Amino acid sequence: MEGVPVRSVEYVVVGGGVVGAATAWNLARRGAEVTLLEARELACGASGGPGRRGVRAGGRDLRELPLARRALELWPELDGLLGAATGYRRNGLLNLYDVEIAGVAGWQSLAARAQAQRAAGVPSEIVERDRLDEMQPGIADDVRYALYTPHDGTADHPATTRAFAKAAEGLGAAVVEHTTVAGLAPDADGAAVTLELATGERLRAGRGVVLAANRSTPRLLRDAVGVTLHLWEKATQITFVTAPPGFVLNHQLGHGRRSLSVKVTDDGAVMLSGGRPGGWDPVAGVGTTDPDVLRTTLADLAATLPALAGAEVLAVDNSRADTSTIDLIPVIDTLPGLPSVVVAAGWSGHGFALAPAVAEALTTWVLDGDRPYPLRPFTLDRLGATATGSWPTLTGP
Repeated sequence: MEGVPVRSVEYVVVGGGVVGAATAWNLARRGAEVTLLEARELACGASGGPGRRGVRAGGRDLRELPLARRALELWPELDGLLGAATGYRRNGLLNLYDVEIAGVAGWQSLAARAQAQRAAGVPSEIVERDRLDEMQPGIADDVRYALYTPHDGTADHPATTRAFAKAAEGLGAAVVEHTTVAGLAPDADGAAVTLELATGERLRAGRGVVLAANRSTPRLLRDAVGVTLHLWEKATQITFVTAPPGFVLNHQLGHGRRSLSVKVTDDGAVMLSGGRPGGWDPVAGVGTTDPDVLRTTLADLAATLPALAGAEVLAVDNSRADTSTIDLIPVIDTLPGLPSVVVAAGWSGHGFALAPAVAEALTTWVLDGDRPYPLRPFTLDRLGATATGSWPTLTGP
């Protein structure tokens, strides 16, 4: 595209979800010149949708615990720092256990899990049945124990994403929606990266690029830089049911062997998630409700909270897809041979809660050049992702 003018900026963040918006804010907060690009609208993907999203450290992969601990420190401060409401509430998480599964997924492993979480700075305690009845009446009789993480909570995911983006703009960042990145390549001297936009424009990132586009990241890596990153798309099916008269959910609930997460929305509905996907067309970007998933979810709910057996279904949502990796933790790494480009994708449903801590650490890495300790587990090479060709270069002005 010779002859097309090139506009320059220090840093470009690709992707207007919560991680991208939070990273743009952190960069701007530290005085960097940054442009945030979003192909559609802010929070249009996994960072959007109805209900509330969990902000949890309990039950996480051990490699994520340092980020989760830092995130739990940051979440209570965000409303004041961003000047807008995130809807954050800290009400604690009870993960329930009824039977033992091979010694690693049941109640016998709780002491080890609690020890690991506490060692990472995440308050955790084992709750026996008598106390569980006091903390959350109505739990099914076969539940023997719970692991309680009192600092866990929930927040409004689209509100949080937009709050980060607006605060970034307030610090001078450019937030540009409806702008697709068609390609990217280093300049001839390799010191900067030029992004080709679908509009025909070119944007030169003189100091670095953060690829936080999630679903679009594999395409950009494959087409532009010859790196194959196998992520797959999954749209978690979320169900909303009525709460019977007198029902109160004091804490979030999870279950050690059921794909079930129970929360209460701002309007008093009971929200059911837990990771089971409905149907999803990755080409059209459209989700479809899976009746079998709905039946299983309602059965798990009734088996966990008998008072909610037969609850009226208000809505089922399967409109937002996330991406997953083979080991269900994200990729946060530079690209082979190009340390000025950082990939942050493959959140496997974990990205929202971690976003404030991930963005803080990413910003430190991008600005200071050293990978922070909490980001060390999330490498590309652990997945076997390798470059299959050489980086293209762009010519012209």
